[in-house]
Amino acid sequence: MRTEYEKIKDLDAYTEQIIRQVEAEGLIKAPAHMKQEILERSERIDYQLAVATRKVSGQMQLFFYSLKVGAAVVTALFLLFMVPKEIPQAEPMVPKEAARQQEETLNRRLNNGMQEMNRMLNEMLNWKW
Repeated sequence: MRTEYEKIKDLDAYTEQIIRQVEAEGLIKAPAHMKQEILERSERIDYQLAVATRKVSGQMQLFFYSLKVGAAVVTALFLLFMVPKEIPQAEPMVPKEAARQQEETLNRRLNNGMQEMNRMLNEMLNWKW
């Protein structure tokens, strides 16, 4: 007798064998009480609770996905507006004080932008549904 593995290995022949068997014998009838059992089980509170939990879980997944997309958009816009529009041309050597001042200005702008983005995300998370 062939093992299941050997039958699966020869899938086309196995499929044809199943088709011939079903055509010859017909489909197997479900037990008469099966429909009633399924309907009774679907009316039980524990089953309805499980279905509701899955539905809420799906809604939460959508909500968190929306938050991630929103955060990505906010970050992309933040970077778009914070990056200088033109790259400054190479200037002659800038004194260290001027370079430090430019760095502080850039750091301040980045810090302000990140604080604004943080504020917007906090507002989004504090919405009452």
